[in-house]
Amino acid sequence: MVQGIKRHMGVVLMITGSLHTAIGFFIYAQELQLMVANGYWNTVGDKSVATAAFWFMITGFLLILLGHTADWLMKKQGVAPPASFGWTLLLVCLAGAIAMPVSGFWLVLPQAWILLRK
Repeated sequence: MVQGIKRHMGVVLMITGSLHTAIGFFIYAQELQLMVANGYWNTVGDKSVATAAFWFMITGFLLILLGHTADWLMKKQGVAPPASFGWTLLLVCLAGAIAMPVSGFWLVLPQAWILLRK
């Protein structure tokens, strides 16, 4: 059974992903509307703003999925996610925080660290 603050990291990751997605809808509203208006098919292409919008939104949804998976493991199965889950999250977010210091990668670093704790 997973106890303490670690037990809530799945929900915290889902909240982080939801905030990320909501911010993406706000920041990239115009670009996302254009993508939908153009039928969505092949609307990203080589356009840097469309590419940024696409990956920003995908990242938010993937954080929600990762959070849901972690929450399910800890609360329904009673086991902590494998260490590789925490290490991968930590290393990806550390690389992101170094490459883009003014970003939300910093928010996930403590979550990954807590997931790695015993």
